[in-house]
Amino acid sequence: MNHPGLSGSRPRQARQANTAAVLQLLVQRGPLARSDIAKELSLNHGSVSRILEPLLSVGVVRELVERSTGIGRPRVPVELDSSSRYAVGVHLGLERTTAGLIDLAGHCVRTHVEHRDPADSAATLRQAAELAAGMADSAPGPVLGVGVAVGGEVDRAAGRVVRNEVLRWDDVRVADPMRERTGLDVVVDGNVSALLGAELTFGAGLGRHSVAYLFIGNVAETGFLTSSNGIIQGGFGRLLVPGPTGGGHRRFGECGTDVALLAAAGNAGLTVTSLADLIRLADTDPVASGLLGARSAQVALVADTVYDLMRPDMIILGGSGAPSDRWLEAVRDRVETAPPQALVRPRAPGDPLVAAAAGLVVRAFFTSGERS
Repeated sequence: MNHPGLSGSRPRQARQANTAAVLQLLVQRGPLARSDIAKELSLNHGSVSRILEPLLSVGVVRELVERSTGIGRPRVPVELDSSSRYAVGVHLGLERTTAGLIDLAGHCVRTHVEHRDPADSAATLRQAAELAAGMADSAPGPVLGVGVAVGGEVDRAAGRVVRNEVLRWDDVRVADPMRERTGLDVVVDGNVSALLGAELTFGAGLGRHSVAYLFIGNVAETGFLTSSNGIIQGGFGRLLVPGPTGGGHRRFGECGTDVALLAAAGNAGLTVTSLADLIRLADTDPVASGLLGARSAQVALVADTVYDLMRPDMIILGGSGAPSDRWLEAVRDRVETAPPQALVRPRAPGDPLVAAAAGLVVRAFFTSGERS
């Protein structure tokens, strides 16, 4: 793997980029011998050793038992020690705050959920900071930092929510109280950016360079991986799609969200409170099956539009239908330009909300190449 743009970089920047490349390779393919790492990243053996030694000394990477091929020196594989560092994740939802702790492989060590009043931002953040501090104190090893995922428009650099219409928050600083209470670095980002980041770090998008994430729930949001390894978050609620019960085309945000779908189900006489209920009912009820088919056609049109514009290698379908194979297959059956197998479900391990939030910290650790 060559690293464009590094020829004129300072040595420290080059070391950081190469360290990040080694860490990400071990996440994707480890355990690997030094010679395999050198070959994969187009580095010489000495460079790989210089990158690995600091990581070995702080315990982020560990050596395994020698393997002899019978020719030349024995090979000593190295792998990422996922239990060497941890990250705290906090998700700020409409009515619940979810906090948790993950290791470097994205596995949840513990989670905690608290119900709250979403309108009181100050009280919400005080309690969230206490939960984060408790999670950090309970960690079996060093904690890299705290990741916070929240809906709406987020200023990641300032660690604040610019605007969240659902929570009715405007210009709310999130990182400051977290940092003051925990003493840790804090990363704040939007929900879809965090969800896509988790998939790129330990889920379906691991090792991919062209990925889109479609979140379809009570909101319709999307994230794209850029060529600089950053993520752009946006929405697709303005796209025109067929209505769930016919009658022409309307904006997806008006007729394709879970709220709109469940309202259509209620008007049709169905007693369902979630998309999961509708999916289960569709096995026996033709009305539910028809509504599910209409929703699948809407999402397929969105997926085709995203594919036509961006040509991603993978489109991850997240949101309320994500756990269902039937939901995924129903959308795959209806796409026209997007390759059906390019559509996948999220695969990040553990609690998706915790993995998304804490994954903000782990991904930053992997991609920065810092040794801590």
